[in-house]
Amino acid sequence: MLRGLRGECSWRRFNTICIPRLYNRGVNVLAPAGTTDLIGAAVVAALIGGLAAVERKGALQLMLSRPIVLAPLLGWALGDPRGGLLLGVPLELIFLGGVNLGGSLPDNETLLAAALTSAVVPAGIAAGTGVDPPLAALALALLFPLALAGRRLERATEVRNAELSDLALARTHGGDARAVRLNLRGLLLPFAATAAICFCCALISPLFAATRIHCPPRLVSGLTGAWHAVWALAAATAIRAIRDPRAMVLSAVAFAAVLGAAALLKALP
Repeated sequence: MLRGLRGECSWRRFNTICIPRLYNRGVNVLAPAGTTDLIGAAVVAALIGGLAAVERKGALQLMLSRPIVLAPLLGWALGDPRGGLLLGVPLELIFLGGVNLGGSLPDNETLLAAALTSAVVPAGIAAGTGVDPPLAALALALLFPLALAGRRLERATEVRNAELSDLALARTHGGDARAVRLNLRGLLLPFAATAAICFCCALISPLFAATRIHCPPRLVSGLTGAWHAVWALAAATAIRAIRDPRAMVLSAVAFAAVLGAAALLKALP
């Protein structure tokens, strides 16, 4: 089914032919089946991603924004909870040592998890491969800088919230009872920024799907190995986060063990 599609896909005809045909492979109700449903999936991704960004530090803080929770939840909403879980577990381990307390601003794991899931899950459904290692590794390599951009976004949010706090105090001293509502404006920036990024990532998921379909075998093999390395790095990072004096040695052993297990499994018939 996908082989016939490969010959027809070209950048010139991508918007008119490839997007609808790619997404006709989905079977879930929320899985994209055309341009309209693609936009619908992007809206769902934007809402969940935006709410997770608010929950991360601005409200509730029930850990729902952690990758191991957010990615499967968003994956379920987009049609593939298992794919979301496959993305969320290594991301959770990689960012396990990040502490989001007080003035400490770690890399924004929520933004990366939401954006990655928004792009990869629909792409996997469209390509017919699901969230497999080559697709996950490719998307993570391209979208990982969002974790760093998210930290700058959070710093800008804190500066904005400080300004709103000063404004609210000034209005309160002036007798303005509505000043207490100003704190709600501080939730708009993280929500809007994260929602916009997730929306765009979902919209470009057909590009990831087309890239995955056209990947030559050697590139698929290389990306699969890269995804195994991500899991090895995740295991090493998680062990280092325990703050044990032997953490560095244990991390190196964990990294080597995961890579060795991956190589052994690949060599088995």
